[in-house]
Amino acid sequence: MGIQAPNLEFRRMMGGAASQCYQCGTCTAVCPLNVPIRSILRAAQLGMKEVAISRGLWECATCRQCEVACPRGVDIVGVIHSLREESYRERKVPPKLEGALWRVYEEGTAWEGKKVDRARWAEGLKVKVGGPAKHLLYLDDAASFDPRAQRIAQSLVGIFNEIGVDFAILGEKEKSSGDEVYQIGEGGFLEELAQSNIELFRAVGAEDIVTVSPHSDRIFRDVYPTYGSLPPVLHYTEFLAELLDAGRLKPVRSPDGEGLVVTYHDPCYLGRYGGVYEEPRKLLENIPGVKLNEMDDNRTDALCCGGGGGGMYVEMEGVRPSHKRVSQAEETGAAVMATACPFCVLNFEDGVRTVGSSVKIRDVAEIIAGSLGNGGV
Repeated sequence: MGIQAPNLEFRRMMGGAASQCYQCGTCTAVCPLNVPIRSILRAAQLGMKEVAISRGLWECATCRQCEVACPRGVDIVGVIHSLREESYRERKVPPKLEGALWRVYEEGTAWEGKKVDRARWAEGLKVKVGGPAKHLLYLDDAASFDPRAQRIAQSLVGIFNEIGVDFAILGEKEKSSGDEVYQIGEGGFLEELAQSNIELFRAVGAEDIVTVSPHSDRIFRDVYPTYGSLPPVLHYTEFLAELLDAGRLKPVRSPDGEGLVVTYHDPCYLGRYGGVYEEPRKLLENIPGVKLNEMDDNRTDALCCGGGGGGMYVEMEGVRPSHKRVSQAEETGAAVMATACPFCVLNFEDGVRTVGSSVKIRDVAEIIAGSLGNGGV
């Protein structure tokens, strides 16, 4: 095949962020998915475009574990994203991710489902649709369509109604946040989707947006401001922590009896992107009868579940990072591994089944709902 000649325009475009890399290999060593990051960055530095966009680019979970370890502070995920944009322009995208993109275009969801079924999870619950309301609860795709993730949304509704939160959802009008569109690198469609969502959010007249998924939380905070202004965005753990501090949220019992030992997993997009580490822990530690045991790798060092960066739509081979994390949870002696992300819940429950673990996977919202006076939903 011969040696590929450098693409000078590509090298110029990639030179800023990638140039800081001095090829120590730390990024590759810590990657939970064994992506050859060092090789990708080197190819980008040298202008070897075809090599850069072919070596595990779409296996990256964009978890930022590599950036935490990088001694040079390289914006590795930023380089990966730029390479994905190039790859998308050349139509070199995994078929399942391309399918997710088309679903967003046709049905407003990257998940399997139809827009008319988006609010089915809320049937029989006391939920205001479309506002006006003080708070907008935004579900995104997994919590709207996946039966397991829907239980997180239902738990939040139970909590909000129990303590008198004035909130609304968008119902059938809700659309994907566009996280998957962003991950794929389709900037034109993302702009259209973001502007449409911003108009929908403004119509509710809410003071803030409360998110279920850290992935929608991140894109609203970091990407949407390019396309228009949003009300303040809070992940639900931040919102509930504020209610706890204000004395409105009052857990009264452990949902699984006294002496429940829980360990908490930090979702990558909530922690390393959003900086939200203490709020979920505060919520758990304020439940009577709950003891929190930490895993060895926590907060900025938490292992990735493998679901970010489009990973929920791409098949993985071999041992998945979620399997190792489940084993770490077992080592703490915890009966429950709590987390605060639908992707993490789904991946860890798959990990529990695969490795044969007895650890139960619960979202923080489910545990809080079970700790209130009505016993949750």
